[in-house]
Amino acid sequence: MANPPLPIKLRDLPKHVWAKLISLSEIVWQILTPYKGSPERVNDLPDPNAGISVNKSHVKQCQWIFDQAEQRRSHLEQKAQSSFGLMVFLVPLLGSIFAFIISKTNAGGNLLHGIIMGLLALSGALLLLGFISAARAVSVKEMETLYIASVVADDGQFRQYKEDFHARGLLYCAARNEAMNDHIAQFVKGAHILTAGAVMMLAVASIPTSYVLSALPSTLAESKIVGLVETKIVGPVDVAFPDFLTIRSDVAHIKEDIAKLMEQSHSAAEDFKKFEYKFAMIDAKLNRMQKTMHRDGGK
Repeated sequence: MANPPLPIKLRDLPKHVWAKLISLSEIVWQILTPYKGSPERVNDLPDPNAGISVNKSHVKQCQWIFDQAEQRRSHLEQKAQSSFGLMVFLVPLLGSIFAFIISKTNAGGNLLHGIIMGLLALSGALLLLGFISAARAVSVKEMETLYIASVVADDGQFRQYKEDFHARGLLYCAARNEAMNDHIAQFVKGAHILTAGAVMMLAVASIPTSYVLSALPSTLAESKIVGLVETKIVGPVDVAFPDFLTIRSDVAHIKEDIAKLMEQSHSAAEDFKKFEYKFAMIDAKLNRMQKTMHRDGGK
C-alpha cells in the first residue's frame, strides 16, 4: 500500500514557498500566453510484431483508454464551471465592499485606508486573471475521435475491418486528447489558485476594514440620542396654531366691544352677557389646547 504524502520539514519550508511563488508566476504567464488551437501531432503508432496478434481484448482496452480521456475532459470542464459560479458570487461582493469603503471613509491620505484599497485592488486583479483562465478552460477545444476515415478508405470504399487498425486509431485519438486535457488542466489550476488568492486578499482586507468602520455605528447612535434627548431652541418662536389665531381674534373683538362701551354713557345687561359668552368660549379653547399638549407630550 502506498503511503500518503509526507509533511514538508520546517527547514525546507522557505524553499517550498519560493518554488510555489515561481509556480504562481508561471501560471500567470500561461494564462496570458497565446497557444495554438491543437496539440502537436504524434507519430503513427508502430505496427504490431508479427508474432503478436491484436484481438478484441486489446481493442476493448484501447477503448477504455479513449473513454478515460473523455471523462477527464468532462471533469475539467465541470471544475472550470464551478470556478465561474464562485466568481459570480465574489464579483458583486468585491464591488459592493469597494464602493462602501470609498463612500464611508474620507481619509485619502491615511495609511490604513491605502492598505485596504491596495488589498481590494489586488483581490480584484487576481479575480480578473482567474476569470480569464476559467474562460480559456471552457472555450471550445479541438478533440480527436474516430470518424469517417476510420471506416472509409481514400478511394471511397469501405475498409476491411482490422482490430489492429481500430486499436491504433483509438490510441492515437487518446494521446491527442490527453495532450489537450493537460493544456486545459493548466487553465483550470490557474483559475482555482487565483480565485483562492482573491478570497484570501479579501479576507485579509476585512481585518483593517472592520477596524476603520468600527466607529461608524457608535457615532450614528450618539447623534440619534443627542437629537432625541437634547433639543435647544435659540431665538424667538412664533406659534401659529389655528387655536391661537382664533384666540387672538376673539381678544381683538373683546377690545373693540370694550372700547364701544367706554364711549357710551350706560352699559346694558345684554352687552355683559355677550362678554360672558365670549370669555366662556376662550376658556373652552384653552382647555382643549391644554389637553392636546398633554397628550402629545405623553407620546
